[in-house]
Amino acid sequence: MNATDDVTGQARRLQVIAELADAIRARAAEVDERAAFPYETFAELRAAGLLALTAPTELGGAGLWSQGGYAPYYELLETLARIDSVTAQLLQVHSHALGVVAGLADAGQRRGLLAEIVADGRILASVGSEAKTTGKLADISRTELEEIGGGRYRLTCTKYFASGSSAADELLIWTAVPGAGPYTDRSVCVLVPSAALEVELIDQWDVLGMRGTVSHSVAITGYEVPAERLIGEPGAWTRQDPRTFTLAFAANHIGAAGAALDFTERWVRERPSLAASEITRARLGSMSADLFAARSALHASAELWDAGEYDTAELASIRTLHLGRKLALDLTQAAFDVCGARAAFRELELERLYRDVRTFSLHCRDEQYMVQVGQAMIDGAFHAKGYSGASTFPELA
Repeated sequence: MNATDDVTGQARRLQVIAELADAIRARAAEVDERAAFPYETFAELRAAGLLALTAPTELGGAGLWSQGGYAPYYELLETLARIDSVTAQLLQVHSHALGVVAGLADAGQRRGLLAEIVADGRILASVGSEAKTTGKLADISRTELEEIGGGRYRLTCTKYFASGSSAADELLIWTAVPGAGPYTDRSVCVLVPSAALEVELIDQWDVLGMRGTVSHSVAITGYEVPAERLIGEPGAWTRQDPRTFTLAFAANHIGAAGAALDFTERWVRERPSLAASEITRARLGSMSADLFAARSALHASAELWDAGEYDTAELASIRTLHLGRKLALDLTQAAFDVCGARAAFRELELERLYRDVRTFSLHCRDEQYMVQVGQAMIDGAFHAKGYSGASTFPELA
């Protein structure tokens, strides 16, 4: 695929998202109210080919979230998050899971299992969190596969915060083969059909925001793993695959902040007395400048990924996540200050947007990431995989 094809393909994808935007927004309130997966939206995304963003081009995918395809991938996620951050997060989870399979699968798995997934338009959920909802360290454990002879394994695990699991056709389970040594060196993925009898979805998803992600818990008991569903050699994700998930979360935050600014602009424009206030104008200008800065950081970080400067790119991505998270929290709060009490009614988008941002911001502890940035400054070096808090497998304390 040449550069012209890349530009044309991205323009087409952005146009499709623009055409779907009104329908996605119209469903958002009901999806939130019912804490229901947006099935209609994903049917539309499937029909438009947007469930194959990170699949290889030879299988009919767009080949994004890989060198030369990072910037358009993050642009799409930011654009979609500006329409609905829940939909963007669900597409992100699916796209990352599909991209991991595409990147770690062997030739036979790519020709067989991966090709079938792409052709069928199956939805994938990435299932990795094992910290129980109590958040207590004593409750945290790492699943180990049980070897049952002949290089075969049996999987038993319970995992939490499995976004999109209620609608997923496939569950990408992050786990590790048994043995000594660091967890990172033993890590593998198992692709489990959600319809398998050994799979149980546990609905504990009664939360403040991001309700439409329907992040069920997943219990798997005694699933015997077919060879073609064991994805990647042990440790391949950390040793061979340079990618991380960090910048996608930043893109969602920045898109959501953009939505808050869009709401505020419309609100002020429709109220001449409010628009006449110099204080209001100053607040709008400041909000737009903060958004511009974070979006610039997003674009700059994406360019580093496309340039293959992976360690530098991840460090920039962490900084961008910090900026995007703070921006989303600050800007949704500022929007209420500008718009006033009437904006708090639940029938309006801002109330839901505020809850979604507050909930999504809890995905990571910002201070932990900033410790890594400070440490990198002191050390004069940084490695994209394996640092504490990374989108990989840090060792448990």
